Amino acid sequence: MGNESGTWVMYGVEPDDPECIHTVEEAIEYINEVGFLPLFKNEIPSFSLEERTVSEHWWSENPEKDPWEWRAIIARRDEIAYGKFFDGKAGFISEKWLPYFVNYRRDRYDFDALWDDEKASRRQKKIMSLFEEDNADAELFSYEIKQKAGFGKEGEKGFDGTISNLQMLTYLCVRDFRQKKNKKGQAYGWGIAVYATPEHIWGYDYVTSAYGEEAVESGKRIAKHMMDVYPIASASQIKKLIGVQVGEAPEKKKTVKKVNYPQNLLKAMKLDMKSPTEDQQLGLEFAIGQLKESFQEVLRLHYEKGLTYKEVGEQTGRSSSRCGQISRIAIMRLKHPNRIKWIIDGYQGSLGKLNELAEEARVQFLAEGKSIQADMMVQSPEILPGITAQHAKLLMNVGITNIGVLREVLKEDFWTRTIPGIGDVAEKKIVYAMYHAGIIDESFESYKELSDRAYCQEKFIRMREED
Repeated sequence: MGNESGTWVMYGVEPDDPECIHTVEEAIEYINEVGFLPLFKNEIPSFSLEERTVSEHWWSENPEKDPWEWRAIIARRDEIAYGKFFDGKAGFISEKWLPYFVNYRRDRYDFDALWDDEKASRRQKKIMSLFEEDNADAELFSYEIKQKAGFGKEGEKGFDGTISNLQMLTYLCVRDFRQKKNKKGQAYGWGIAVYATPEHIWGYDYVTSAYGEEAVESGKRIAKHMMDVYPIASASQIKKLIGVQVGEAPEKKKTVKKVNYPQNLLKAMKLDMKSPTEDQQLGLEFAIGQLKESFQEVLRLHYEKGLTYKEVGEQTGRSSSRCGQISRIAIMRLKHPNRIKWIIDGYQGSLGKLNELAEEARVQFLAEGKSIQADMMVQSPEILPGITAQHAKLLMNVGITNIGVLREVLKEDFWTRTIPGIGDVAEKKIVYAMYHAGIIDESFESYKELSDRAYCQEKFIRMREED
């Protein structure tokens, strides 16, 4: 469709032209044959639905003849994707070719990984958040997206450009055109675009099935097919319309990214520590060391080495989306009170606090004249068979040398969690042993907290019955 002297002109064909498409079924067949097709005329001659249909049939509101109505029929079927895929203008991509467009346009990035690598805008994030996780199968009217994402007179600007760009990147497509409904459930007005993710329609595995090849290879595949189907198209025309460079793509210059570690990780944790001390950095390394190896690997590659999540995924055999998810979970676990104190107070500082606590408990124990049993060393197997020699050594390293001190440490809070080497399994064994030996009871915070956990209920009940 062109504008000549202020008048919009349709460029169609005669009904008896051999290239004329007469029905929506013929249109679907042709799109599947050529692989992808813009809706309206563009710089490449005959490469559009407009130029293969009868001009007079457009906007006739007859679904049997009107190509404008066909686009709605095609959009709601599961055979062809419809959206603004070509230089920001509407068009169709067949199911067969969709994965290659997705791979090339996205550069193998799922949107959450694109956002994590700071390659997506805040406006794009606001829109795509409406289609994430529990809402992955959402189908939303354009006005609903605009409202829920905070666009409008008093909010964000540039809604049309943002949602067009998300279609160009293949993160969204038009699922249907539907009328609004009044309170009585009656449809009224023009059909309004309804958006969804391609993953919702065709499934994540299929949509991302071309992620296995380099994005540039998918681009070359698209360009070659374009040249085969429309040999009259020039390289510049293909580049502009499809976004693909014909021939060998120029090699991208690798830039060395400056990594500001550990400040970048501390910033991600929302810790205001622009200049952490050496002891705080030791505490951070200790806290990271308490995480699963897979979590440590992703954190170090992304924050310490400066790799993007896509690059991390290539090295670890995971998707970029999964690497971003692992990183977010790891950061959440680093922010747990029992780990973050090692970062804030520093490694030696935290050990010092543990020693102070143990000494206070020891002094109090002596002042109150506790029983000889409580004066036994923590490595005494006859008193605490549940505490191994390794656990006892870890306790003694921070000044918790006897059962009386350990009892006082457990009295107010579950401090054993902050001791290097004492994890979930060890802390349960210590509390079980202390309780079973009659040294602590239900009034202790450590006992109450552990017994509140669902996975410990059965064992504590069994212990009570045995007593």
